[in-house]
Amino acid sequence: MFDISFEMNGQKVNPRNIGDAFEAAVLASIKDSVTKSIGSVRCAEHGERPSVKVVGRNLDNLNLEVKGCCDDLIERVKRKL
Repeated sequence: MFDISFEMNGQKVNPRNIGDAFEAAVLASIKDSVTKSIGSVRCAEHGERPSVKVVGRNLDNLNLEVKGCCDDLIERVKRKL
């Protein structure tokens, strides 16, 4: 399994523990979509998986930060997203 995390206003957010049901549903949907898109992607050379951080100040302003062991892995993930 690869790593996906959420950060809003500089604070880590767990979609299961968020108070607002709508926000929790949106974050869970994002996680499902990202997992479906890149969940099986691994680096061909190193066998490592990417990590994705969803960062933003609110639901209207979210960005995905992709990290990986090499540029090729990062580019493959970005193309799939």
